[in-house]
Amino acid sequence: MIKNFFYILLIYFLLVFKSFSNEFIGVIGVAAGEIINQNNEKLLSGSKIFYGDTIVVKPKSNAQILFLDETVMTVGEGTELTIDDFIYDPKTNNGNFVTNIKSGVVKTISGKISEKNPENLEIKIPNGSLGVRGTEFLVSLNDKKESTVLLLGPGPENTLGMVPGNIKLTDGINTTDITSPGFQAMIQNVVSLASPANPEVLTQMSSSMSHSVLNSSNVVNSSKNLTTNLINSVDLKNNIIITAKKFDLKSDESASEILSSLSKESESKEILVAMNQLQENIIVTDNENYVRTLDKDTILYDSGWFDLSPVETGSNGLTYSLGDSEGVSKVFDTGATQQGRAKVYVNFNKKEISADVLSKITLKGASTVDYSFTTPTVTLTTIPVVASVPMAMGSTGGTFIDTLIDSGGGECPADSCTSLVRVANTLQSSSLTLNSGSTQQLMNKYNHGNSDGAKEVFQYGKFTTVDSSGLTGLGTFVFEGAHDAVASPAGEAAYVQSIERLEGSTVVVGKALE
Repeated sequence: MIKNFFYILLIYFLLVFKSFSNEFIGVIGVAAGEIINQNNEKLLSGSKIFYGDTIVVKPKSNAQILFLDETVMTVGEGTELTIDDFIYDPKTNNGNFVTNIKSGVVKTISGKISEKNPENLEIKIPNGSLGVRGTEFLVSLNDKKESTVLLLGPGPENTLGMVPGNIKLTDGINTTDITSPGFQAMIQNVVSLASPANPEVLTQMSSSMSHSVLNSSNVVNSSKNLTTNLINSVDLKNNIIITAKKFDLKSDESASEILSSLSKESESKEILVAMNQLQENIIVTDNENYVRTLDKDTILYDSGWFDLSPVETGSNGLTYSLGDSEGVSKVFDTGATQQGRAKVYVNFNKKEISADVLSKITLKGASTVDYSFTTPTVTLTTIPVVASVPMAMGSTGGTFIDTLIDSGGGECPADSCTSLVRVANTLQSSSLTLNSGSTQQLMNKYNHGNSDGAKEVFQYGKFTTVDSSGLTGLGTFVFEGAHDAVASPAGEAAYVQSIERLEGSTVVVGKALE
């Protein structure tokens, strides 16, 4: 209803005022507090905006500007902006839109001009400028002469028909592309690389816009609520602590810090890197014959099948082979679709977790093999839940629970068995082969390069719950195999350099078990 009112209001001003002045370009949709223009005239809801106007929003005030091309700007307190250029033909949607933001915080949902010609929408800031493509974004300027630009969306599933957004931010010499919702870049003297949104910046932006009785989610109420999700992530750490107390669990402070800065829309690589920093917090007990509890308190996290890709630099920072000298894989069939899937069962009340782990892997010159196994049920100790499992998989099927796991002797302390590689040019402990095997046995087990190799595949999987409700999780898979014609302990470095690695990750939403 509110959304329709503002669009009717915009159409009304288009019809009434266009005949009076060719300079009319928009209207104040909402004014809360003290809003003035360059003539010190007070602006109210319904006030006209003209070409060349400067809008000044005083402390504890907000404004929302609706432009003729359906661009919506929500302006935070202490903000000053000028409309340097606005030309728009509603028949063709051609035009040009240049805004100069001099201070404060501005949230923008771009309109028809940007949709038709993205290069024709430009935002100037004191130390640079940005061009945008069909999107929602925030610009924040502080008194330290720092400019922060945050891409909010829309995501690929938005209901407004807008294309997923991207931003080109430049300091006049260097340019950074922001392509992932929830990522930001800054300019102080030089533009930074894009990175996940800083919770402190989100807090500042949220506070600056908290005085308005209405915000852009009311005007465009069918857009995705990624903005809310990002701002709420500031409170994630405290929510995790509260939830942990509810279930009589401890809270993992370091994991909370990492996860609170991770957007649901983060790319696969960002998720992998973040998860690589989290250490598991479960207790493995003598539960080989323990039957997991599946009841009304059980949450099932099913990732569905997701794709895996070869990497040269892993999320753990180590280097892996892409194949031969021409980059052709010698272990995995790069023409096939490599996939993983996990069905994780978490019962917070009984503090239990277990998983069904599945994968579809095609080795070089072989058919696709479907792997599956069920992990033991283990006990939770903290929230967020962080659990992982390393496995060995046969070349023609079968999995081996007695390999590459911590048998109790400390072979994999602190979740260290995330790879066959321990550090550069060094394999994991040989005791991980068969709990008492040699380095040669370890090499032969995962080698695909000579007749002695068993052509098995090392798999590592990791899962963590993210938010305080326990309903959003992150899952990752890693698969590795070597291709070394010699494969001898004397040539350990050469063996390590022949190891190929597949990685993949996904966001998982938990549902009550039916």
